[in-house]
Amino acid sequence: MRKNNKVAIYCAFKEKGEIFYILVQRSKKRGGFWQGITGGEEDFDNNDLNKTVIREIKEELGINISKKQIFPIPYSFKFINRKGVKETEYCFGVILSLKQKKNISLSDEHTAIIYSKDPKYLISLLKFKENKIGFKKFTKLLKERLEYLN
Repeated sequence: MRKNNKVAIYCAFKEKGEIFYILVQRSKKRGGFWQGITGGEEDFDNNDLNKTVIREIKEELGINISKKQIFPIPYSFKFINRKGVKETEYCFGVILSLKQKKNISLSDEHTAIIYSKDPKYLISLLKFKENKIGFKKFTKLLKERLEYLN
């Protein structure tokens, strides 16, 4: 059963010393707009949003990730969904390996994927203000994290 917690997941990978960010385009039936990976917490996630992130990445990108690839972004927001229910969306970042990036297989929820080194361009594609804020925070945290890892 769905809970009222949602996740917005922003993914990136590093190739030849450069960071590439990932967005997906929802199918026309689901609005047709660009976003990060999103999804909802289920009862079987046992109140662990990291499990929700892992499951949503598997469902929507077709790849397995580990908890150590996930980091929380200190940003969440509330919204009213199409059914009039109040929900909270929590933001997370995921650093993919090149092997994982090459194995991505989009679910039918999405019609396209974009990889870009230009976060300003990707922000211009995002429809919702809250997603723009979450993505900006992701890019800042990711750069700090990758500098620390190098």
